[in-house]
Amino acid sequence: MNVLEVNKTNYETCNENHPIHNWTTDARRDVVPLNITKTYYFISGKGFCYSGMKVAVHMKKLHSLSNYGSHIVLSVVFAIVALLWDNFIGFWH
Repeated sequence: MNVLEVNKTNYETCNENHPIHNWTTDARRDVVPLNITKTYYFISGKGFCYSGMKVAVHMKKLHSLSNYGSHIVLSVVFAIVALLWDNFIGFWH
């Protein structure tokens, strides 16, 4: 399995030919920093995207929290996404 960051068009069509970044590591614990306010699009390559192995994550700046608090929220959001992704990939093994 691999984790590819792609643009919206490639996300919608499961096109893995021109990824923005390949986040795949040999450790099978792929970590992606979600530190920019934007929508991130991730797909699994090798045809698995066509089976639904893809996720879009919208990062939004939180104005009501302190800078420290917003880092905690971003960390929690990333941990949830990572857990969901890991469980989803584990389902297909």
